[in-house]
Amino acid sequence: MAEKKSLISEFIPQKGDSPNDIARKMVTIIASVVLVAALGYLAVRFIGQVQNRQAIKDRQNAFENITVINPVTEAAEEDEPDETVVTEPPPLVMLDAFNDFMADNPETAGWIKVPNTSVNDVVVQTDNNTYYMDKDFYGNRNIAGTIFVDYRCVINDYDFNQTPNVILYGHNQADSSMFGSLKKYKVKKDNTKNFSFYQENPTFTFTSLYGEYTYKIIALFVIEALPEQTRDGNLFDYHNYITFTGERNFEKFKENIMLRTGINTGVDFDENDKYMTLSTCSNEFDQSRFIVIGRRVRPGESPEVDTSLAEINEDMLEPDYSYIYSR
Repeated sequence: MAEKKSLISEFIPQKGDSPNDIARKMVTIIASVVLVAALGYLAVRFIGQVQNRQAIKDRQNAFENITVINPVTEAAEEDEPDETVVTEPPPLVMLDAFNDFMADNPETAGWIKVPNTSVNDVVVQTDNNTYYMDKDFYGNRNIAGTIFVDYRCVINDYDFNQTPNVILYGHNQADSSMFGSLKKYKVKKDNTKNFSFYQENPTFTFTSLYGEYTYKIIALFVIEALPEQTRDGNLFDYHNYITFTGERNFEKFKENIMLRTGINTGVDFDENDKYMTLSTCSNEFDQSRFIVIGRRVRPGESPEVDTSLAEINEDMLEPDYSYIYSR
């Protein structure tokens, strides 16, 4: 009667095994290790997403009771101005709702909210554009990162000192956290179904440490991130249009965004306005970006948007997909 083999001997190389048996068992061991590692990685990702969603929900609950004040835009005028006296603007007063956020992280920069999306979270700013790509609000390692303001921008200051175009970055998370749900606005030549979503949600808000601003969306588009993704090497580096000066002047900014936007929103804008650009990765190809740009509501202007003026831009300039996919 043949000796019954133990379970271990079926998978662990034993003395006397044939070369084929050893090879089979080694393959089984390697495959098992890879499987366990993969399951462990997925478990860590899942737990991280759950924790991240809970942290976002906690922050939203903490932010709900905010009392919004009108942002200070200019110095108060005197009844009889004296040319020899320089009138200082009233001091900026931080909103009470940010007290706890600032205590947890002094790099808190504000709060971004896009209606009917998952974008409803705190925004931070530090001295570079890499730290918060893989750090959560508390500085812990997290692949979801945190929504952050480009370090070159000024947002928490008097209106006249703020950067003309403030850039915000956030990851395109599969669970729709961070900027993952901005894709609801995506309109392309081969897919225009999201036009109705824009019509129902043509604005978003950003609350700085000192007051709330509403932005009317003026452009949204998919774009390349690298010069080599274009046939001629010319790239619209939207993220460098922070101040409209030199080669990156306002006219070039306007020309480029209107050329690419999937929707002509009908919202007017000019070089005297303030802008906010939301930037996230896109899934068309590696190193693609999806961009949403808003124009701040002007003093005394209604935040309402006449979306009947909006129309699909049939001539929208899209990335050269055939060239990119053939590389």
